[in-house]
Amino acid sequence: MRIVKKEKTMNRRKRSLPRGWYPWDRKDCKSEIDSFLEGWSRPRGLSIKSLGGIVPHAGWYFSGRLAARVLSSLKSGRKVEVVVVYGGHLGPEDLPRIVTEDSWETPLGDIEIDADFVKNLMKKIETKKESSSSGDNTIEIQLAMVKYFFPEAKLLAIRSPFSVRAKNLGKAVAEVAEKDGISILAIGSTDLTHYGPNYGFLAKGIGPSAVDWVKRENDKGFIDRALQMDAEGLIKHALENDSACSAGAAASAMATCKAMGAEKGVLLDYYTSYDIMPDDSFVGYAGIVY
Repeated sequence: MRIVKKEKTMNRRKRSLPRGWYPWDRKDCKSEIDSFLEGWSRPRGLSIKSLGGIVPHAGWYFSGRLAARVLSSLKSGRKVEVVVVYGGHLGPEDLPRIVTEDSWETPLGDIEIDADFVKNLMKKIETKKESSSSGDNTIEIQLAMVKYFFPEAKLLAIRSPFSVRAKNLGKAVAEVAEKDGISILAIGSTDLTHYGPNYGFLAKGIGPSAVDWVKRENDKGFIDRALQMDAEGLIKHALENDSACSAGAAASAMATCKAMGAEKGVLLDYYTSYDIMPDDSFVGYAGIVY
C-alpha cells in the first residue's frame, strides 16, 4: 500500500484592521511610506548599531511618519534576522501573549514568524498564545513597514503586559537571541497620553493649556524615562499618570536593547494628534531609537 505524506498546512494570521488604519494594497503602502520619508534623512549622531526603538501605533494618517522614520533609522549595515515587535493593550495582571502562527499577512507580502524563536522563548518564560481574533492594533499596524524596511527578516510578535513582567520578557528575548546567535531588532509599540472627553481624562480641562500640559509634563515624564532606559520608572509613571496606553511594550523593547548593549535613547520626534487635527480629545506620539 502506498503511503502518501501530508504536507503541512501553513497557518497564516490574516490582516484584521480595516483600510482606514493603513493602505490596503502594495502600491499604496509603498507610496505612503515613501511620502513619510520625503525630504527627511537619518539624523546625524545616531549609532550605526541601532538596536531598536519605540514607535506609535495610531492609524498611519496620524502617526505613520514617526513609525516610518524610526524604522528607517534602524536600517544600518548589519543583517537583521528577526524583528521583534512588542505590542500592548494588556493589564498589569496579564501574561505576555505571543503569536504562534507560521506567518502574518501584510500588503507587501507575508512575514514569516520565527517558529524556533517562539518555542525557545515559551520554554524560557511563561506566556499565553495570542488569539487570532484579538483585533489588537498595536502589532499589526507596524508590520507593513517592517516588511518594507526589512523584507528578508522573520518576525517575533508579542503583546507585553503593563507590569514589570514586560522588563523580564525583554531580557528573556535578548537572552534567547544571544544563545541562538540571532541578530534582532526590538520595537516597542505604544501611544502616549490619551487626553480629553473621549478618554475620560480631563485633569487640566480642555483647550490649548491642556495640550501644553500633556506635552510639557505628562508625556515628557514618560519620554524622559524612556530615553534614560528606566523600564520600571516608565511603567510606574504610566500607571500613576495615564501617560501611555502600552507602556509594557516600550519597557520590553528597552529591556531587550539594554541587554544587547544600548545605553540611551534618542528622541527622533514628538507630536500629538492635536497638531494634525485639533480637537478636545487627542493622543501623544513619540519616536525613539536605542
